[in-house]
Amino acid sequence: MGMKKTTAIKSLAANKLISYGNENPMASDTAEGIAKWWIRMPLEAVLPALESLVELGIWDKIRRDDRVLYRPIHNSDLDKKP
Repeated sequence: MGMKKTTAIKSLAANKLISYGNENPMASDTAEGIAKWWIRMPLEAVLPALESLVELGIWDKIRRDDRVLYRPIHNSDLDKKP
């Protein structure tokens, strides 16, 4: 897959994630669950998009036991951060 196509797919996944997070502010799931059930895109596109959103401070990455969960961050969450 070409670099431009990869970037476009990652951007599409990020946009879908932001939209889903805005509509479902309390949602959290694994990358696999998000890819399969939330936005129905390949994990290979969703995981880099999730990591980008985490780096931007828009989504949280939470480790629970042996799983990694992702969830959207909202203004009320940002108020709680140091």
